[in-house]
Amino acid sequence: MRFSTILAAVAPLTVLSAPVAVDESSLVARQVGQVGGNGDAKFCTKVSPAPDDDEIKARHEKFADAFLVKKDVRLAFTYVAPEYVNHNPIAQNGAQWALNLLGPIWGNQNIRIRRTLYRNGTSWLNYDGSYGSNIIDRYRWEGGCIVEHWDAGERWPDN
Repeated sequence: MRFSTILAAVAPLTVLSAPVAVDESSLVARQVGQVGGNGDAKFCTKVSPAPDDDEIKARHEKFADAFLVKKDVRLAFTYVAPEYVNHNPIAQNGAQWALNLLGPIWGNQNIRIRRTLYRNGTSWLNYDGSYGSNIIDRYRWEGGCIVEHWDAGERWPDN
């Protein structure tokens, strides 16, 4: 009698595990859409002549605000060139790859900003996050855009 009671309770659940036809393209579109991929992401277009240092410093400050304060990676990546190089040995190059990685998780980060700096075409962000403390990201700017990123073993620059 116990077995029949258990079977009666479990049998309806087997329907939930049955295979279902799924339109894979809609799933991919949904996932990509969450992080702004597949063409709708707005990345930075380098300009020539390059903006002066004051303009790049202003862009750095807007990038830092979008990335660390607003935690809006789509907005932050409007300052990143699509071909940007990521020097982290476990990361791939390209803004789209980084956006796809950070998009689903970045908004939920607990971030405490320690400091930011822009100097001579390079900028730094120093912060504590959900995945580590005293994180230092270094960026190289070219043509008004971030074109390179380092975050493995970075140190804050001397004065």
